[in-house]
Amino acid sequence: MLDDELQSALDRRAAKGTLRNLTVYPTTPSSSSSSTSSPQQPALVDFSSNDYLSLATSSRVRSDFVSIVTRNPALSSQLGSAGSRLLDGNSSIHEQIEYQLTSHFASSSAGLLFNSGYEANVSLLSTLPQPKDVVIYDELVHASVHDGLRRSRVPARLRIPFRHNSTEHLEQILESLTRDGTLTAGSSNGAGERNVWLAVESVYSMDGDACPLNALLDVMSRYVDDRRICGVVDEAHSTALYGERGRGLVNALGLQRDPRIAARLMTFGKAWGASGAIVLCSQVARHYLINYARPLIFSTALGYPQLASIMASFNSIQDGTAQRAARKTFANSRRLVDGFEAVIRTQRVGDKRSVALPPHLKPASPSPDSAKHGLEAGKDDFVGWSMQQPSPIIPLLTADARELAAHLRANGLLARPICYPTVPKGEDRVRICVHADNAAEDIDRLIECVRQWVGGTSSPQPVVRSSANDGRPTTRTAQLLASKL
Repeated sequence: MLDDELQSALDRRAAKGTLRNLTVYPTTPSSSSSSTSSPQQPALVDFSSNDYLSLATSSRVRSDFVSIVTRNPALSSQLGSAGSRLLDGNSSIHEQIEYQLTSHFASSSAGLLFNSGYEANVSLLSTLPQPKDVVIYDELVHASVHDGLRRSRVPARLRIPFRHNSTEHLEQILESLTRDGTLTAGSSNGAGERNVWLAVESVYSMDGDACPLNALLDVMSRYVDDRRICGVVDEAHSTALYGERGRGLVNALGLQRDPRIAARLMTFGKAWGASGAIVLCSQVARHYLINYARPLIFSTALGYPQLASIMASFNSIQDGTAQRAARKTFANSRRLVDGFEAVIRTQRVGDKRSVALPPHLKPASPSPDSAKHGLEAGKDDFVGWSMQQPSPIIPLLTADARELAAHLRANGLLARPICYPTVPKGEDRVRICVHADNAAEDIDRLIECVRQWVGGTSSPQPVVRSSANDGRPTTRTAQLLASKL
């Protein structure tokens, strides 16, 4: 009976074209790379994964991994951690990595490892905000933030979304909360003012746009005492990519010591090329998480292969190898966006197929924060230069995302369609991610494939309507929250 009920729900989703399925596509960084794919299933050039710096496929990182494991008896003698951090899963290696990473990111007095960015976000948002606090969050924050807030003790009426990257809407919310006395009201027992939390991402995973963090914090400071502002920045898509030696967007903006930022989440599963995450926070907040964060308390700690992989990639980040790779990544992003702009300029009104880029990818449009901090384009400075480039996440908007993605696969290129209901109607896109090891000829081939598809010179590709990929919407709050909750 249960399987029948579950299958009926799946059938309804399939009828609407929104059924999700797991897929396997063998990939390679470029058409010239060696591959383990079979003749029956040739490898596709990877324009889809989050391995922005190509560290996950780096021969140097693999070599460092083997060296780290073989030279450290604790790592070579055990695989799993065999327990939670509070029981038998803790080790001097866990604590050493926390210390080294906290020192590297140089933004807090403590760090705490988690098995994933998801678990870290759930822990942060479910645990640290107190019952009397207010949490204001960008409508595009990751689903893990929503899940954490739902588990928190903060009432629903005090969990408030603002329009994506909108300082104006944030100010309207704060003005309203000030007028009705919410910001100054204490808890029911009169225990002082509320803390006001601001939850954002540094770079957003579906649009690839950066958070105007300085401007948002400045708006907060006009309405809330700085001592009561608690910013939480999810740096999943900027860790190892932005900032000096991959220290993230907060570092690139010079905000790593800003007391208004209570916690940063740095993840290892994307540009870092490994898995896991670390929360950077105060010593008190770390101890509080250890006592109250259920995902940490009741999960087996990161195993030793994961720890070794974090350390292996860290070698490349510390010595500047990853930053040189990041320069290639950003140059590839610029090449791809410029090529797409050229394709878009050739489109004609009434064309059967068309593509577009979101407004933040207009040529030579520096972010407000980068301009504020004097990060001029062309300056001989990686941090400043990188802030003027498109991020590695490039959404190509089109009403026929599945068809375009199928056309790219038929030409040996992998990029995923992100469609309704994951995004609102009218905002379907092919999400393209570029990497350090993508060859220039493969980027040009991707541009040419899109040009041919738009021009109608390619044969229509079969479209499978029974799958949808995870992603996040990009417009009004009601639609956004409906897709996440």
